[in-house]
Amino acid sequence: MSVVHQGSKKQALDQLPRTPQRQPKSTAHRLIAIGLEFVMLAVLIALVPVIIYVDVTILSDSVSEESLTEFLHNALLFVSIAFIVTGAFKFPPARGYLLFVATFFSFLLIRESDALFDHIWQGFWKIPGTGVLIVGTVLVYRNRATLTEPLLRHFETRPATFIYIGVLLLLFFTRLFGNGSLWEAVMGSSYNSSYKAAIQEGLELMSYTLIAYGSLISYVGRFGLSHSQKSRIDASHDV
Repeated sequence: MSVVHQGSKKQALDQLPRTPQRQPKSTAHRLIAIGLEFVMLAVLIALVPVIIYVDVTILSDSVSEESLTEFLHNALLFVSIAFIVTGAFKFPPARGYLLFVATFFSFLLIRESDALFDHIWQGFWKIPGTGVLIVGTVLVYRNRATLTEPLLRHFETRPATFIYIGVLLLLFFTRLFGNGSLWEAVMGSSYNSSYKAAIQEGLELMSYTLIAYGSLISYVGRFGLSHSQKSRIDASHDV
């Protein structure tokens, strides 16, 4: 390698953006941050049964499709989508992955809003739901180069844990634990479908709360991109 080529390479590396060195936080600051997050999560979790109680007693609603609980389902899911879509525009290296997640959550939002779409006709939600899936699939395919690696980077971060635990609870645990057959066997002749509905809707509200919280802190943490970008820059300087 010629001296000129080596000089040009060194000059190009010097022009790379350098990640500023952050001062490590003290043990006290880290403990305070953990304590504050613990308290905040405890409050969010405690609000779930409070919302169910308000629906059933104050609003005299049996947690129907037009209840406060259902409204919060949609609101939390919408907030999650907003953070993820904003991230897809703000962080192009993760665009394919974030569009994939946004498509999935948008489909869930439309499915959750089926009662609203039923005012048009029964089952109308399937039309906009299918449209979202088609458009989302096309966009993800066009950005497929930024799908796999950002997914792995994000899933290696702590914030992503809140999202996928929320999704697991939503898709599996709420369906199994809120199953009518289970509660018929538990309650016997005292079975009342309103009890089952309150339990299932409360679990779904918990799931959406975790997803929204995970989406928020994932956005703040750049969906894991800050770590990958730093690694690439450091690797370039080591060449």
